[in-house]
Amino acid sequence: MGKQKLDFIDPVRVSSNEVYEQFNKNYQFLITEFFEYQLSWFYRAYVTFNDFDKYIILAYFFKKNLFAYADLFQLKTYDEYYSLPFIELDKLNIIEISKELRISKETARRKVLQLEKEGIISKDNKKITINHKNINKIIEPQLTINSFSRLLSSISHMLYKNNKVNKAYDRKFFESRIKEKYTQCWSVFLEFQIDYVLARSKIFNNDTELFFIMGALIYNQNLSNRKNSSLINYRDEWWRTITNIDGKRGLNAMTISELTGIPRPTVIRKLKILLDRKDAVKDKNNLYGFVRGPGYQSINKVRLQNIEKLSKAISRINNIIFFS
Repeated sequence: MGKQKLDFIDPVRVSSNEVYEQFNKNYQFLITEFFEYQLSWFYRAYVTFNDFDKYIILAYFFKKNLFAYADLFQLKTYDEYYSLPFIELDKLNIIEISKELRISKETARRKVLQLEKEGIISKDNKKITINHKNINKIIEPQLTINSFSRLLSSISHMLYKNNKVNKAYDRKFFESRIKEKYTQCWSVFLEFQIDYVLARSKIFNNDTELFFIMGALIYNQNLSNRKNSSLINYRDEWWRTITNIDGKRGLNAMTISELTGIPRPTVIRKLKILLDRKDAVKDKNNLYGFVRGPGYQSINKVRLQNIEKLSKAISRINNIIFFS
């Protein structure tokens, strides 16, 4: 791995359009890897506190802190950052948190108070201090870095195959480089990720649990789709076949609970909402699937927007790795 870190053979800046083109041509493969890292991230987000709102608030605090390093032209590695006993954020208030994360002021205030009681943060007027030593084992994004690096590596190999770059790099290379340039790379990642969560939760009235369960159904149906390697046009074929459940085995409530970390009774309650909305169906074996219901157009719209935003984030991180 040490040799590979130094082996930059005339690195080439990669534009977001070039990344976007790879998604167009290889959507079936790349979206599966994207789903894998999202499933890992959402699972971790939920089981950390059994509460998405608290995790998103904490992720937002970290994003603000990571961008503060960039504003000061400072860089910390992964190990340096998580060895800090605490990090501080100035001038944060409930109104800002509520507005940025699209939650009510009452919810934002309640969740921040819970984080205080749990010893994860402390407040002094508008200044917030995150007590790193109390959370570094539950918030460190090692698993997400691993799975996100796999996606970066796949795109790297596709760009190389299409003569867009001069060399392809493996997952371990990207893991190492993200950790070396952690505050730069992960600020971009969290900016994308928080926007991704908020855009999708909005479709379901800011119910992130409901979106995550819907995502598990789509993920399962994508695995069935993957058997057909000819599905490469993401605007048409992939989405049409996702909502066609013929010949696809659905998921039961227990499996969804295991995939998401959400308790089975909650899963059943949320599935009933999807059934009532006609965005899901249940067969005679109590297996659930995602279908073309009222939410179809909204989900597809944000899906298309996501590829553009993800391509921009990947381009930025790639260029940080090789040129910053």
